[in-house]
Amino acid sequence: MNCSNCTTGIIDITGICCPKDTSVVLEKYPYWTQMYIPETLCIPTKKPDVEEINSVNVNVNIMRKKVIKTPITEENLEGKVLTGRKLIVEGQICQKVVYTACDTVQSVHSAHFYVPFSAYIVVPKTIKFGNEEVDSCDVNFQVNPCVEDLSIKLLDERCFLKNVTLLLSAVPTQSC
Repeated sequence: MNCSNCTTGIIDITGICCPKDTSVVLEKYPYWTQMYIPETLCIPTKKPDVEEINSVNVNVNIMRKKVIKTPITEENLEGKVLTGRKLIVEGQICQKVVYTACDTVQSVHSAHFYVPFSAYIVVPKTIKFGNEEVDSCDVNFQVNPCVEDLSIKLLDERCFLKNVTLLLSAVPTQSC
C-alpha cells in the first residue's frame, strides 16, 4: 500500500438533494436561506491515518426552530428586507467519511462528524391559513434541509477540508 496522502480516485457522495424536488416547495413558500459551511475535520486519534477518501454520506438534522420578533425595514442596498419576523433554525450536519487507511491489517475505516450550524429565514409578519391571518410567531414551520453541494479535499494524513452548500426552506404547517 502506497501512503502518498493524495486522493486520486472518485469520491462517492450521498445525501445531495434533487433541485427539482426543492423547486416545487419554493414556488409556493418563498421562505428560504442558503448557507456555505466550511469545515476542517480531523480523524480521531484512535483511528489510523488516511491514504484516500472513498465516500462521504451527509444528512442534516434540524434540532430547534423558533420565530422571533425583529425590526421592520424597507429594502436595504443589498436588497434585503426585515418583515418583523425571523425563523431561527439550529441544526447539525451529520456525516460519515469512509476512507482507505495506511493500515495493512484493516484498510477501510470510517469516522463520524457532527457539525452544528445556526441560520435564520425571514418570514412574513402574518401567515394566511384559509381565511384567517395568523401572526407568524404563532405558526409552526417545517424546515426542509437540502444539501445542494459538497466538496472534500484531503489536507494531510489526519485532516481534510469539507465544504457544504445548504439550502433551508420553511413551510408553515399550522397555527399553534
